[in-house]
Amino acid sequence: MMGWEGGRVARIRPLPIPWLGVKDFGKKMGSLDPKLHAFEEVAKHNDKNDCWLIISGKVYNVTSFLDDHPGGDEVLLTATEKDATDDFEDVGHSDSAREMLEKYYVGELDNSTLPTKGSKHDTPAQAQTAQGVAQSPGLRLRFLQLIFSLLILGLAFALRYYGKKDE
Repeated sequence: MMGWEGGRVARIRPLPIPWLGVKDFGKKMGSLDPKLHAFEEVAKHNDKNDCWLIISGKVYNVTSFLDDHPGGDEVLLTATEKDATDDFEDVGHSDSAREMLEKYYVGELDNSTLPTKGSKHDTPAQAQTAQGVAQSPGLRLRFLQLIFSLLILGLAFALRYYGKKDE
């Protein structure tokens, strides 16, 4: 809003009206009183016809964006039924992509309904870690590579050492 102040135009910010529950008139009406969604409710929206994501504690209905997503719809569908914040941040989305999220916003996540570690909504890797399985196939492979490298190194030294004695 603009106003006249001492011969110049000044910006006037709307004041909050707490008794009306309005904090900022500049925001969309849907964001003034965000609906709280339970995790179980959001997890039900997990297919091409109804896809909701949880990013940074906010719930987004991205169903209409599935066909337009540059990474394809499968990327979004694999991010359902969990907190997709890490998936979203790891990709390094642009500021415009972050702004686009606003039009898909449907409410806030009720954090008290988040599943605990080892529940059915964890990915298999999260469930294994929660159950105390410390080794992964990648870790075992690295260990075997190290042992194999040391074995070859030891064999090379042994051949060099015993080879010199014979000469």
